[in-house]
Amino acid sequence: MPRRLSLRNRLILFVAACLLPLLVVIAVILSETANAGREQVLDAQAATAEVVASVLATTLSDNQKVLQELSSIDRVRGMESIEANDAIDQFSRAHPNLYGLFLLDPSANLVASTGLDPAQFQLHSSFGEAVDRSLKLGEPGVSTALTAPDARVIALTMPVRDNDEAEGEPIGAVGSLLSVERLGAAVLPFARGDTLIAVIADGQVVAAQGADPAVNALASTTVPPLSMSTPGNLSYVDETGMERFAVYTPVPGSTWGVLVTHPSPAAYAANRIMISRSIAAVAAAAVATLALGALAAELLARPFRELKSQANALAVGDFTPRELVASGTSETAGLGAALGAIASRFGEQVRDLEEAREAGVAQAGQLRDLNRRTVRLQEDERRRIAGDIHDAVSPLITGALYQTRALRLGAPEDPARAAARRDSTLDSIGDLLSRAMEELHGVVFALRPPDLDDIGVVAAIERYIAQVQRSGLNVHLEADQEPPPLTPEVRLAIYRIVQEALHNALRHAAADEAVVRFETAEDSLRVTIRDNGAGFNPQHTARPTALGLLSMRERAAAIGATFAVMSRPGDGTTVLIERRVEPELSTVPELPPVDELPELPNGMAKRMFA
Repeated sequence: MPRRLSLRNRLILFVAACLLPLLVVIAVILSETANAGREQVLDAQAATAEVVASVLATTLSDNQKVLQELSSIDRVRGMESIEANDAIDQFSRAHPNLYGLFLLDPSANLVASTGLDPAQFQLHSSFGEAVDRSLKLGEPGVSTALTAPDARVIALTMPVRDNDEAEGEPIGAVGSLLSVERLGAAVLPFARGDTLIAVIADGQVVAAQGADPAVNALASTTVPPLSMSTPGNLSYVDETGMERFAVYTPVPGSTWGVLVTHPSPAAYAANRIMISRSIAAVAAAAVATLALGALAAELLARPFRELKSQANALAVGDFTPRELVASGTSETAGLGAALGAIASRFGEQVRDLEEAREAGVAQAGQLRDLNRRTVRLQEDERRRIAGDIHDAVSPLITGALYQTRALRLGAPEDPARAAARRDSTLDSIGDLLSRAMEELHGVVFALRPPDLDDIGVVAAIERYIAQVQRSGLNVHLEADQEPPPLTPEVRLAIYRIVQEALHNALRHAAADEAVVRFETAEDSLRVTIRDNGAGFNPQHTARPTALGLLSMRERAAAIGATFAVMSRPGDGTTVLIERRVEPELSTVPELPPVDELPELPNGMAKRMFA
């Protein structure tokens, strides 16, 4: 016998199970609080990132407008070195915030420049991409941070066209160099406290507040290309082991982005101490609750142990009265009284079991009688089939055999008379064989109607009803349409149940009218056979129709259908079967094509089918 938990242990487990939802709720509250803090930090970072991105976009846009103004000057469009240098010098003095200005021809060769020399950056891939974007695509270009011996700059480029309405490839490109330090000074003052802001371009940090190697790693690996992404956030661990949240936002109109990071709220010491104290308080409360639960479980389990000893005494046959359990609740006292009542009624239950055993023996005898009757009916059916074949079919075949021999042994005579006599004899033989065929067909139909698979179960039952009506039982068939396709086993079972029910109504119930009804509702088929015969008590299995009822019930069970019989003496009988309709799972085999049919001698078809 497997070991089971005691009542005390079960109660302790129950208390623990009751504590579990409370602990889950507390954990959810702590988690939601942490999530709320995280969302607040992320919202603040996102707002900061949007402001910085907006300032960067404005700064880049203003400088691009300046370059667009420079590209519209005619001396610049002339692409002449001297005139372009004069125009660029004048323009540079009007805009002192630019580190340098330069003009490139369609081949990216330097035409004119002022300030910081751009030639030192022409081999830099980012500078080349910005220039190509303006010369080949006709769009403004922005590079990443370019490092010079004395400064870090970024390059802005703008295409130069013949006139303001010109289309096609540009005739050159103008550009400016912006100081990274000045650009950072415009956006980094937004950072407060532990917040770190970094400007990212093509996987590189253009400008940042402080040095954080983790930010460089994020810019090159974790953060997706900002030119192809939308704002997002992530978390990482910095070089001090502190968890930080990062929010990145693309800068409109460029391939740049802004990355804002801030420590996680849980990383602060005050928050960690608060969480630790909360967890300790919850754990102490849980332990105290479990201790009180264990004490209550012991007080409740003690009277049940006394009841267990009384039950063990009853199990070994000790039925002496015992005192009620003094301790415990009213339920345990009631249980003790119930154990006493069990002892007094045990003898009655033993007598009831003996009566049930005798009833089982009687039912076994009835089953043996039914088995003998089944065997006897099988033998009667075999004798009936043999008698039908012997009395109806055998004489016809014998007559045909005698006429065949007489035709073969006939005396020679006039050929014309011999031919007429031969045709007459063959016609007579054909008639005898046709009648024998009809008798055999009747015998085979009684065993299993061959048209059940051809015309359907409703039409086959309709033919059987036509035979039954000749015996004096007026049967009505009610079926609006042929039921859905059924398997051969289901069709045969329904046919046999209807056949047996009508047979019982005619032979045993003395009925003169019956109704067979087919009903199809959604995915179920219901067949009802009702007669106006004498009726009977379905619980009484000793009547002659009990074997027929058993046969119908077994046929219904074999096809997975429900079977019910409703009857009362003098009120007729109703047999009901119902089954879920399932599609037929059989396929029709394909016959090979016939090339040609054999020819028959003249007159052969007439003699065979006469």
